[in-house]
Amino acid sequence: MSSLNPGSEDARRRTSRIRRSLISFLDRQEEELIRRQAEIVTSRQVIFQLLAEQAEAGPADEHRGARRLEGREAIQSLIRTMAHTCTSEVAVFATGGGQPAESLEAAKPLDSTVLERGVSVRYVYLDSVRNDGATTAYAQWLTRKGGQVRTVPHLPTRLLIYDRALAIVPVNPQVADAAVLALEDVGVVNALQALFERTWDQASPLGEDRTRDSHGLTAQERAVLELLARGLTDEMIARKLAVSVRTVRRMTAGMMNRLNAGSRFQAGVLAVARGWLRG
Repeated sequence: MSSLNPGSEDARRRTSRIRRSLISFLDRQEEELIRRQAEIVTSRQVIFQLLAEQAEAGPADEHRGARRLEGREAIQSLIRTMAHTCTSEVAVFATGGGQPAESLEAAKPLDSTVLERGVSVRYVYLDSVRNDGATTAYAQWLTRKGGQVRTVPHLPTRLLIYDRALAIVPVNPQVADAAVLALEDVGVVNALQALFERTWDQASPLGEDRTRDSHGLTAQERAVLELLARGLTDEMIARKLAVSVRTVRRMTAGMMNRLNAGSRFQAGVLAVARGWLRG
């Protein structure tokens, strides 16, 4: 079998074609990313401005359809009120992986009250909850009651939306129970609802096996690869996916082995070249 001499004309042409293909792929990926970001950039700016302004405002101040609430009791009081007054739907992003037992215990009567009135309840958890017995049991209970539960590899923020009219988001996602904003601005709530719907469409029902794509990757493995390509460390990826660093390293090693890559950087280049990373 003949092989190409690295210095031959054919080898140079092949290298040039590979380079052009990679650049073309990255250009398409960047264009798609810009298009997606443009859909919510205006609302994102409004939300971030609200967060910045409310961070300096007092707990009782209201501004542009946003109320700031501080402390677990004030936040839970609003959630209880909305659970008893909402009429059509509740949409939830539950970040943090497996949920604390006390949080599940507090949510159960509220979710039960909502579902008994025929209100639609949809939860999106992280994929990692599939390995948490208490949260999985809660999700199964919720499904039996008529709710719907799906999972994704990672979520942008903790979020509750009631009747497409009021959204609750943490001021600091790292300390979700410290302070929240209750948002009623129509444009902001619509943007958050659109984010929820896009995420919901891409999520997997909890009761189903996690499917693999045409390259044999689960959604969680693909998320690890995408975050690696963005330069995140194993520790940062583990926090985003709510899994252990050991799990991230195991998945990374498995994908590097499949790609026959000698380094994380080479794994990223090969994943792009083989179409594992999508725009």
